[in-house]
Amino acid sequence: MKRETKVILVVCLVCFLILGGAGLKYFTGYEIHRDVAYGESEANVMDIYIPKRAYRRENNGCVLFIHGGSWMGGDKAEEAIRCRLLASHGYIAATINYTLWSEEIVGEYTVFGVMDEIDQAIATLKSFTNEREIEVDKAGISGYSAGAHLAMLYAYARAETAPMEIVFAASMAGPANILADIWGSELTTSIGMLLTSETMTEDMLSTGEADELLSSISPVSYIDENAPPSIIFHGGNDLVVPIQNATSVVEKLETLGISHDFIYMKYGSHALIENPFQHLTFLKTLLLYCEEYLR
Repeated sequence: MKRETKVILVVCLVCFLILGGAGLKYFTGYEIHRDVAYGESEANVMDIYIPKRAYRRENNGCVLFIHGGSWMGGDKAEEAIRCRLLASHGYIAATINYTLWSEEIVGEYTVFGVMDEIDQAIATLKSFTNEREIEVDKAGISGYSAGAHLAMLYAYARAETAPMEIVFAASMAGPANILADIWGSELTTSIGMLLTSETMTEDMLSTGEADELLSSISPVSYIDENAPPSIIFHGGNDLVVPIQNATSVVEKLETLGISHDFIYMKYGSHALIENPFQHLTFLKTLLLYCEEYLR
């Protein structure tokens, strides 16, 4: 059995035994509504996890999870275990599919369009629960890798106009600062063009002409005194998303006095699987944020 598989199994077992309390909580106590449409695209579907106790409470909060995959792949099922965890503890959770970049939509795809889709997903989540006479007025938003980038970008740039109050953000290995000094010029131009469909060259980077465009897709650029509390989980040995993405967010949150937790896995890779107990720390912190900000 590969080492990565063993570590994942250990993480699942720890979550099952410790975070879930009685193991049966993972299979009872909540209902799952799969492939709920929230937009016009075939990709605009989400799975919604509703704990039974939500029907008995006057106020509820929810957490929206966004999968990773370099903005080109992945599936909402990848966040199912975290949705189950939160639902087993009484919180409404949802995981979405969204429009992914592909060669068929080159020149049309932008991250800002995906932001609009997240708007629609949160609005649909609110109306879906309201139809069941469940009041939901607060939301946390979380993601892994590219999904963490989308979660942070939405939380820091769109919170004021969101269909629900965004009360926290949680990033796992998320790109937050798209700069050549961090990513290198070639990768920076590639990410910039992918997320904006605008032409970008290394000359534009060197002259500063691309700065405004790169800032518009960098979550850290939008952090101000109104930013929601945040959890930042990152590995020091992440060769896919450099650690400076995390530290630049943490530094800005600290400067502005925004409540945050930085979970630093010193030898962690992008997969964040090297230390199951630090992964457990992230999940416990996520539950603490739900308790503090969603109740």
